[in-house]
Amino acid sequence: MNSCEFVPLSPHDILDIRECETIREAVLAVQPCWTSRAGGGFFTLGAASYIDATQNRTEYAEQAKRANPILQDQFGWVHERVRSFFEELLDDRVFYSGEHALPGFHIFKLAGEDRSGDNAAMRAHFDLQWMHAVAGQHPTGTLSFTLPVTVPSGGSSMEIWPIRYQEAVQLRFTAIDYASKHPSQIVRYVPGRVVIHDGLILHAIGRAFSPTPKGFRITLQGHGVKLPEGWMLYW
Repeated sequence: MNSCEFVPLSPHDILDIRECETIREAVLAVQPCWTSRAGGGFFTLGAASYIDATQNRTEYAEQAKRANPILQDQFGWVHERVRSFFEELLDDRVFYSGEHALPGFHIFKLAGEDRSGDNAAMRAHFDLQWMHAVAGQHPTGTLSFTLPVTVPSGGSSMEIWPIRYQEAVQLRFTAIDYASKHPSQIVRYVPGRVVIHDGLILHAIGRAFSPTPKGFRITLQGHGVKLPEGWMLYW
């Protein structure tokens, strides 16, 4: 599949349950390396460009330099699985760059708090972090992916809305304003099944299906940009 045929949303099974459990245990084993994000039981393992690069590109590069060896040591086989999968899917060279963060993990630690009032629309966004993380480049294509490893009681999801970034710009909608006024489509996460889109469809971390979810929500997160030398994957 070449870049001009890239579909807006595409799920693919690339890990089995046993492999997901192995990754889960490895993520939990390196808990001292997690970075707390905004409190509330939300952590990342790895440098996250949508947070770090938008604030300070140099600091993002430094964080990636510190985190990448840990990710490579513990999850190198996962990164290779993802890289080879995309290489076959996109029918193009796919690679990682030492200057950018390797795909890393979102980790939510849920202890049964009441989340019945959660509103995914307040998290709605387009993935535009490449403008900071890959500054100076002019990619001809973009992608984003989420690979669920484990989900809490009741499961987890992504929510999407039927509007793309260029439409929002033309119509002068903000992401949250549009999402607050229109219904979303729910994409349920299945451990081991990667969900891919181009990052330019409005989306958000979905609401919990249980009002009091418990357990871990762990997902491998990453993005890609199409450059002259192929697709570069990063976070």
